[in-house]
Amino acid sequence: PVRFEEFQRRLAARRGSVVVVEVWATWCAPCLERFPHMLDLERRYRDRGLRLVTLSVDNRDDPQAVAEARRFLTRHHAASDNYLLDENVLQSFEKLDLLGIPAVLVFDRQGVRRHKLTGDDPNRQFTLQDVERAVLGLLSER
Repeated sequence: PVRFEEFQRRLAARRGSVVVVEVWATWCAPCLERFPHMLDLERRYRDRGLRLVTLSVDNRDDPQAVAEARRFLTRHHAASDNYLLDENVLQSFEKLDLLGIPAVLVFDRQGVRRHKLTGDDPNRQFTLQDVERAVLGLLSER
């Protein structure tokens, strides 16, 4: 588990790359469904400077949930930077400025968050195409 402040430091160390942060949990079915597509997105654009970081907000005090998150990452060969936030889920959402998950945060090469894709608006759920469009836009910037 990593505290939020440490997570921010590790994210800052990725400056120079476009970084996609996939915020997920084992209890979030849409997150689990999208996860393999996010891994594929990184594989396709890694040579152009894309890095995927996964951030689980599973309950760090629940050994079963933590073990299930690890199994999930292993099963999907998630070789990216995978973190478990060491905060309760409400604190996590507050610090990440989220109302819930699924959520994808996209940072430019300077480390500035440029996109926050969420399901907050029930009439406008974000898609994989939205994520890819955001990524391609930032990869094309110099």
